[in-house]
Amino acid sequence: MPRLDRRHFIIGVVGAVGGGLVVGCAKPDRKSRVQSFVLAPEQSLQGQNVWFATASAHVDWGESVVVRTVDGRAKKVEGNPEFPINQGKTHVRSQAGVQSLYHPDRLKWPMRRRSRGSDDFEQIGWLSALDILAENFGPPRDSILITGRIGGTTARIASWLMNSLGGRHLVYEPLETTALRESIRKVFGVEQTPHFDIGNAHYVLSFGADFLGTWVSPVQYSMAYSRFRHGAGRERGLLTQIEPRMSMTGSNADRWVYINPGHEGAVALSIAHVIVREGLVGEDVWGAALEAVGGRDALARYAPEAVAGASGVSAEDIKTMAHEFASHQPGIAIAGGPALAQTNGSDAGAAVLLLNRIVGSVGEAGGVLPNPGPPRAVPLPMGPTPYSEFAALAGSASSQSIFVYDADPAYGLPEAAGFKRTLTEAGFVVSMSTFMNETSSYADLILPSTHPFEEWGDFAVDAADGRQVVGYQQPVVTPQTDGRSFGDVLLAITPEFTDDVLVSSETMHEAVRLTAINLFGDLDPTISPDENWIELLRRGGYWEGGAQPDQFSSSPAWSIDSLQAPSFSGDAPQFPFQLVPFETVSVGAGAEAVNPWLQAAPDPLTTVTWTTWVEINPHTAEKLGLKRGDLVDVIAPTGEKIRAGIYDSPVVPPDVIGVPVGGGREQGGRWDVGQGANVLSILSPQVDSATGALAWAATRARLQKVGKNRELPTFEFFDDPRNDEKGAPVKVTSE
Repeated sequence: MPRLDRRHFIIGVVGAVGGGLVVGCAKPDRKSRVQSFVLAPEQSLQGQNVWFATASAHVDWGESVVVRTVDGRAKKVEGNPEFPINQGKTHVRSQAGVQSLYHPDRLKWPMRRRSRGSDDFEQIGWLSALDILAENFGPPRDSILITGRIGGTTARIASWLMNSLGGRHLVYEPLETTALRESIRKVFGVEQTPHFDIGNAHYVLSFGADFLGTWVSPVQYSMAYSRFRHGAGRERGLLTQIEPRMSMTGSNADRWVYINPGHEGAVALSIAHVIVREGLVGEDVWGAALEAVGGRDALARYAPEAVAGASGVSAEDIKTMAHEFASHQPGIAIAGGPALAQTNGSDAGAAVLLLNRIVGSVGEAGGVLPNPGPPRAVPLPMGPTPYSEFAALAGSASSQSIFVYDADPAYGLPEAAGFKRTLTEAGFVVSMSTFMNETSSYADLILPSTHPFEEWGDFAVDAADGRQVVGYQQPVVTPQTDGRSFGDVLLAITPEFTDDVLVSSETMHEAVRLTAINLFGDLDPTISPDENWIELLRRGGYWEGGAQPDQFSSSPAWSIDSLQAPSFSGDAPQFPFQLVPFETVSVGAGAEAVNPWLQAAPDPLTTVTWTTWVEINPHTAEKLGLKRGDLVDVIAPTGEKIRAGIYDSPVVPPDVIGVPVGGGREQGGRWDVGQGANVLSILSPQVDSATGALAWAATRARLQKVGKNRELPTFEFFDDPRNDEKGAPVKVTSE
């Protein structure tokens, strides 16, 4: 590969949008055809609407959008109507893409810290920044790259670089899904998320998976849920949600069942026990699977009467759910959220997913179907690194050089992990991001990243719909700052460390284009490879090939005996509440809090905006002498605490408190710093025993009155008279 001169890098990247091919779209209605513009949007006719298909700026589950531009400025984001995952729909976070693009607090140029221990940064140019990066990242230090869940060509380049350096690549995810991925591997024998065919199911049995809000692929699942409920020519599907705190999915369920946290796996096995014992499904369906995981004797320990006490789910409810699930096939059992964020999380997830093999819905329409793997050149988003590996970084930091991109572990990891100390003691720290964050505040070198609407990329969809789906990302405007693409920076510095040739390109534009042409350049043999590339950009991706799905394993690689009782930090008498952190639909795990529009988007269940709150049962609040808006300190066994206002809700169980994540930032933009509190910081370092993943729902807590009241910013201007004992919340039924 020719070595990329750094001055050529500076000049080439600045002109990348103007010199590259940018492909626009017509207005995204279902009858429209998409135009191809060889010129950059700034060169289109004045006042003309030009739509560009690209990747969503704020979600990582494979959503394609089209961005309306006028005179070279992005104006509006809509869903890409042709893309199969979202079919013209968008998540609320995707709508904020334009706001983050033009945010006044974006990092604008490279900066270097004048001296360790100071908060004094000086502006430098990219030539100096690349010199500093190349001199300090790599041997003789132990090189560590920390990113978010990157995929596609970017992930391929990053893996190539770290392999060349002999370093480590850690993937950070705040509410990590390691346990879910391990559960899928144990039960189905695949690494990729299967297709949960909700749209064709007759019954969905969900253990904590908020698939209508934030779980895995909520836009895709919400569209499928519409068909599940009201699809033409079929009966209305039934949904049962089992969880310790009511989610948005729980509020839409036919039956919402409270469960004591950590006992989801036991209840799932109890449902399986009823199905097997009563012969609700033939032995020819479940016999081989049950034998593989321990047989009838192992399952017999989970009779409803034996499980009811510890789980908080009555034996009658367990039997009812077993009969419903077995009689409404095809059906799906899924697990997520707090169900998997326990010390037994991955085994609990395996127990839940095993139910699909018990009723025979694996490989069937309306059940669980395998997805095709991605092309090798466009890898899936990388799975998260378990919390235990981040915690292990402490103690050897002085010999490490740490490069953090698109991640903020200093904010999201519990204080008990000691990661801030790791950054302080590290030999060299570089942070690359669009906005300042807690991690970048510890960096020796800060590099401004381009916004997703300003850069090239590609992605393979993990939770696809049974097809191989590849999406493409193109810049829709010229860069608003002196930022650079992460991929371009890696391609610029890699020749400093290796002569190996894996990516024969000097820029991300070239790398993405050549990969696409090699894979799909002959899709339409009547046109040239470059014209096929233009068509891929016009549509936003490729999904019509005949790639064969991966094959599920013939039987689970798991044992019922693996499931252990959960453990929690803190004694119940001293810490009486089970703390359940949850991700909000708008702000998510916190990265989106920089956008004021998302901060102002009301939580669907409480309508609270702009702050952190503590959900508590009204009777419990009354016993403690608390009312809505009263400030309390939430204190964890670690000794850490946060302060937030009380929100009393009749759907919160008496011994549970729910706190949203994403608040309490100390670094960022003018609209997120100091808003709310960071519940992730106080969590105990409990881990899933099988994977080392953070058991983020296994912390107990207590409340301490502050003696102050602050009115919560909500859309509720009066108390709902139904929220009392005389008028219970409306029960949703299938009738």
